[in-house]
Amino acid sequence: MTSASTEVRRVPSDHAPWPAMFLSWPGTRALIAVAALFIVSPLIAPGSIGPTAIVSMLPFAALMAIVAIGQTLVIQQGGLDLSIPGAVTLGALIVARFGGEDALGLPVAIGVAIIGTAVFGLISGLVITLFGLPPLVVTIAINALMIGTVQALSGGFAGQSPEALSQFALGRIGGIPVLVFFAVGLVVIAHIVVKCTRVGRRFELVGENPRSAANIGIGTRGYTIAAYVLSTALAAVGGVLLAGLLRTPTLTAGDDYLLPSIAAVVLGGTALTGGKGSVIGTALGALFLAQLTQLVQTFTQATAVQNIVTALIIGVGIVAQLQLGGTTSRIRGLVRRRTGDGTPAPE
Repeated sequence: MTSASTEVRRVPSDHAPWPAMFLSWPGTRALIAVAALFIVSPLIAPGSIGPTAIVSMLPFAALMAIVAIGQTLVIQQGGLDLSIPGAVTLGALIVARFGGEDALGLPVAIGVAIIGTAVFGLISGLVITLFGLPPLVVTIAINALMIGTVQALSGGFAGQSPEALSQFALGRIGGIPVLVFFAVGLVVIAHIVVKCTRVGRRFELVGENPRSAANIGIGTRGYTIAAYVLSTALAAVGGVLLAGLLRTPTLTAGDDYLLPSIAAVVLGGTALTGGKGSVIGTALGALFLAQLTQLVQTFTQATAVQNIVTALIIGVGIVAQLQLGGTTSRIRGLVRRRTGDGTPAPE
């Protein structure tokens, strides 16, 4: 027996060390940011992480996470959904005005709010994919269309949310708001579908390289359209729950969710250039923004300051994404006409 035959061969491992795997996860910087914020918060404002403060912050973090999941799906397709304010407001209005027993009833009103709002997302997806128009232009127009629908349906009055919806939205299980469990459930489902199913893997491939996906026979248009439909549907879900939380939602209830939904996605590690992302990272980004908003509100109630902070996060996130290897071509594609397979048209 030769020495060669008795030599123990080392089989190379395909797995990187866990620290490297952790740092490469898209949501790592969101997790680090959340941890750092909760460490710093009591030093800046001692009451900002007390039990009462946390319980009052978590429902809004949950709503933001629900809305931002849909924005994540659109951004993974190299797009951007600016119709979020209209979708949230329309969902809240329909359930508040027509959810009573003297109207459609709560279950039917919730269905109409979600499905009816999703129709606008379907229009966005069809126009973008079939006519090659820029997502920014299309979703701004669709947002205006939904706001017009809100004004037509409301007559200037939002209405009172059904008591059953308010009880659900304000309910707690073990001291934790029900909306947190609802949001966590949606995040887990979205993560499993995107990361652990064939449809999800194809969805990420289409977002990362639509031309290559088309070359191997994957229908890219369907995935892009689905992203916009799900985005508006999830925004409507957020609007329905927001109506229950506020009891009497305003006709501008969705305005506070556009910038945060984008910031949560960017902070969560999903590249604005499209492709792979993390809905878990997005949820962590939503938690970060909700706590940051609460911290800022201890010093000022000025909405302008909160918007400036959110805008700075988006700006820093975009720069970080580009520095980490993203290309600017997909970002330019947001404001340029697109071809039928979803790629920017040549200049």
